[in-house]
Amino acid sequence: MALNTQVKNEITSIIYDGLKEKIRNYQKAEDMEKPFYYSLFTTKTVDLAAILQSAYTWFGSQWEKIAKIIATYNTDKFSTAQTHYRLYGKITRDEESTIGQILRELDRRKNRSANIINEKEEIVKSYSQEDSTEDYDQEIDLFIKTKDNKEIYFELKSAKPNKNEIRAAKNDLLHILAMRQKETSIENVSIYLALPYNQYIGDYKRWTVLRFFSLNNDLLIGKDFWDFLGGENTYEELLALFNEIGDQIKDTLEETIQLKQNEKRLIKTNMDDF
Repeated sequence: MALNTQVKNEITSIIYDGLKEKIRNYQKAEDMEKPFYYSLFTTKTVDLAAILQSAYTWFGSQWEKIAKIIATYNTDKFSTAQTHYRLYGKITRDEESTIGQILRELDRRKNRSANIINEKEEIVKSYSQEDSTEDYDQEIDLFIKTKDNKEIYFELKSAKPNKNEIRAAKNDLLHILAMRQKETSIENVSIYLALPYNQYIGDYKRWTVLRFFSLNNDLLIGKDFWDFLGGENTYEELLALFNEIGDQIKDTLEETIQLKQNEKRLIKTNMDDF
């Protein structure tokens, strides 16, 4: 499928409108004076860095929206795509104990490396219909159902997550397996951690992630993630779209930074005159 016109328009609307709002908010901000950094660098560099940092933070909650749009329009492959999907189910004490043991051993690297096939098997073995259960619910960043009724659950994180974030994501995803095995075959359920891009040149190396997840087994990064959702070349087309949006926003960004610089010069002139 890759990116059709409707997909591009919806993604453009999210990013362009969001970034313009960030830039406008920066223009109105009154607490952006950074005299020491202005002394080290140019005021334009410092102002641009402040806007970029705000944009990085903002994008953390936009990736799942973009992913949902791409998956929704890939109707040849998927029938459902939902963000902030809340799943309700039941968990037994043995399942809870098994998940806890998996996490502890992965965390300590105690004769274990991430292997979703083995982890699924352990969770299946830990469940007995005779065991008492407790109600459990879990919100997931992105839920997708395929045309043949396979269930796919994604947790999306920034490109450089810390260990606590990743451990929590693994915990949440393993609980989904435990909940769903009472309703369907666990072979119909897939769980993934997804990262929007690889911040390394070459192979992905962040240990906090690779300790708990296995690349291309329950971990999808950059091109593998976006092509999984939209088909071949989705990643390249998405980058090209970002480049087009960047061209649209550049003038607004330059104008805002210039206005801020002019305001600072005027304030400094008035203070000198006073």
